Amino acid sequence: MWLPKDERHLLLAYYVNMFNIDDRNVCRYLNNPKWFELSDWIVVLKKPDWIPILTPWLIKHAAFEVKSYGHGEEISIEKDKSKKVKEEIKSHIKLERRLKISNDGLEKREFIKIQKHQHCDGVVGIGLTIKGCDLGRKYSSWWTRSGLLFTEYKNHWIWIIISFLGGIIGALLINWLST
Repeated sequence: MWLPKDERHLLLAYYVNMFNIDDRNVCRYLNNPKWFELSDWIVVLKKPDWIPILTPWLIKHAAFEVKSYGHGEEISIEKDKSKKVKEEIKSHIKLERRLKISNDGLEKREFIKIQKHQHCDGVVGIGLTIKGCDLGRKYSSWWTRSGLLFTEYKNHWIWIIISFLGGIIGALLINWLST
């Protein structure tokens, strides 16, 4: 299944962050939420996608930087928002909106489960389902990711290849008949 760009990148980041373990223990971590500050995942959506081959690599490294809640720094509460530039606030709000829409899409498709924290508003528990873990694993490898892309658009690619070959054969026939 080929997901939209933001959902694909988030699912890859969730998989890389949560399953940085050996494959024997994967079942123990499925459907168990790992707690994060939701705004930390904006880092994944900020990664540029100018070179599509490098984008998953950048996302993997950004996912490793996201620390779970309770490990590392405490939640950063920005008290002095007046110092931020207006454009930075707008881009941050836009990225938060993209993050929320992508998470809702992943949750509707039953790839992740999101739980709200009882006491902290900005903290959520994110757990991958079996389908989400499998698709995240496929997105984490270049070979399987390109296979997913090809199976999604196979009819499109087949027709492009056939039309290209038809054009070559047509040009050769015209060249042969004109001489």
